[in-house]
Amino acid sequence: MNIMITGSRGYIGRSMTTRLLEEGHTVVDYNRSLRTPYDNPQHIYAYGDLHDVPRLMDVMKENKVEAIVHIAAQSSPWVSLSVPYQTMDTNLMGTTALLEAARLTGARRVVLYSSECAYGEQNYEPCTLKTACFPRTVYGVTKVATEMLGRAYNINYGMECVTIRCGMVYGGTQITPNCLKTAVVCALTGEKYVEEHGADQPLNPVYIDDIADMSYNAIFAKDVDLNIAVYNGVSQNCTLPEACALIKEILPEFEYELGAGNFMETHGAWDMSATYRDLNFKPRYTLKEGLARYINYMKQELGM
Repeated sequence: MNIMITGSRGYIGRSMTTRLLEEGHTVVDYNRSLRTPYDNPQHIYAYGDLHDVPRLMDVMKENKVEAIVHIAAQSSPWVSLSVPYQTMDTNLMGTTALLEAARLTGARRVVLYSSECAYGEQNYEPCTLKTACFPRTVYGVTKVATEMLGRAYNINYGMECVTIRCGMVYGGTQITPNCLKTAVVCALTGEKYVEEHGADQPLNPVYIDDIADMSYNAIFAKDVDLNIAVYNGVSQNCTLPEACALIKEILPEFEYELGAGNFMETHGAWDMSATYRDLNFKPRYTLKEGLARYINYMKQELGM
């Protein structure tokens, strides 16, 4: 299949590009960063901006694009607080431009990405696909809007948009900081991991390979619910103390101190039943196995 990826050089994008090429698909890398063509004839570079609908359409037609994985975005909730307009423009209007180009060229299946930030504060309540969302950042608002936009295109234009609502992604070439990455780096460098609050912090981690699996399956799944069009995306539900305890099992010298309370939004367990059923998803690794793989990767990154 000919599949276009936006944001192919980002964290999830690199993993998806590798996976699709390994499976024998042709990947069209739509990017606004100039580069020389790829050596692999099945990896096609196409220059263009996300807001340029005519250019998007030309690339889709020329390469007979059958499906799209749309990852390009302003991907930080904290950055969005400093650049709210730019975040809205990139994440919402950029996605609208892409969906318009897909609609007009007949590329019906589009995989979109949402975030745990869409849920917002849930006061430890379980998170199902029918849970009301209360985003607290501009980034979170764009993710809720993306979910609704995909559903609207399904209902009104016969599209097949499937959105994965990602939990806290960890592992591999992660750049954006989060508490798991900070804890792992502290464990490897001998620094004590300290959070003023955190003993009551729930986490909803998803290993990078699991996001790649969900994404890959979302491209080809035949029984997705296009009326809901959103699927939760976590590997396991846990708490920060549980994650730290597992890191300590792997690296016994790791020291951590977590004060009472929490330091970010509190979700209860995410319901993954629809993702297991419709996307035929099963986590590759337990949380301990995923953390062990992440630790080994970070050892290489830190030259250890």
